[in-house]
Amino acid sequence: MPGVPDVAEFPARIWSRLQTRFWKRANPELLTYAPGGGYRPLRRALSDYLRVARSVKCTPEQIVITTGIHQSIDLAVRLLTDVGDHAWVEEPCYWGARSVLQSSGLELVPVPVDAEGLNPSPRDTREPPRIALVTPSHQYPLGMVMSLARRRALLEFARQHGVWIIEDDYDSEFRYGGRPLSSLQGLDDAGQVIYVGSLGKMLFPGLRMGYMVVPEHLADTFRTGVAELYREGQLMQQAVLTEFILDGHLTSHVRRMRGLYGERRELLIRAIEARFGTSLAVRGDEAGLHFVLELPPSADDREIAVSALQAGVVTRPLVNYYMNRNAALKGLMLGYACVPNEQIAPNFAKLAEVIECSAFAESIG
Repeated sequence: MPGVPDVAEFPARIWSRLQTRFWKRANPELLTYAPGGGYRPLRRALSDYLRVARSVKCTPEQIVITTGIHQSIDLAVRLLTDVGDHAWVEEPCYWGARSVLQSSGLELVPVPVDAEGLNPSPRDTREPPRIALVTPSHQYPLGMVMSLARRRALLEFARQHGVWIIEDDYDSEFRYGGRPLSSLQGLDDAGQVIYVGSLGKMLFPGLRMGYMVVPEHLADTFRTGVAELYREGQLMQQAVLTEFILDGHLTSHVRRMRGLYGERRELLIRAIEARFGTSLAVRGDEAGLHFVLELPPSADDREIAVSALQAGVVTRPLVNYYMNRNAALKGLMLGYACVPNEQIAPNFAKLAEVIECSAFAESIG
């Protein structure tokens, strides 16, 4: 499954030991609703982690704990936009985030990406949006990194026109061949960037815990908003996570998984090259838990994905991530993180057979 971590490798014994320690104490303060913004020791631990790992400029007061990226985006939209406001989204982009924006009554403006990331046209900039949702460190789903020049241009545009930027930094910890890139938020001197992240990709999706870093002048508003709109809890889980971070388990787990995912990525790339040589290109393999296997324009990637599923292989067609599907690149999103090493080659062989049996097979000869 593209974008899903290997939960079988999660250090469950360590987590269980920490959890048992908290339940033995049975502190009543951890069994009630969460204070605005979440468990303060967790916010302090996350602010320290983000400053070191992602060059995020923040204090614990600027961090708001949420249930994940969807809730973070929803809260920002509720507090900062009105129905009918324009919102820039990358073209293509994650359909889940796009759905959150659409459900809030925003008018979505798809802005194309190129090798340097978000690339607004003069027509796009003539009518500045109220909000822009971007994935600058690893564009989802194509995988490019927004260049420094584009980052500075976007920040200056946001400063001049009062545009709120939501920076979704969804899997930047898993970068292969180099250190994780600094955040866009770390370059923001005008207080226009809202940085959102999730711990699900690093730990396990069922944890349902994410965070926001909001500008200082918005911190009180967002802490009140999350408390009033969602009535948060999960303090016991937040306390366990705090100890997990402070004891160094998060850093060591991410380091170990980066190595394992890097191995699986290499195995999948080798399997592709062995079967297709250079006739099918790989996009966005420098980071993350998936990459894109490009297909010729004549391919029907949705049909191939359906046939692959029938053969027991889960993949996603790239066309589904576009608003304008007529202009979509054709390709398949291939997840490798949760596939055991020994299953990567045989599973790709099944997918390759589906690809070779498709209507465009002659074009990849």
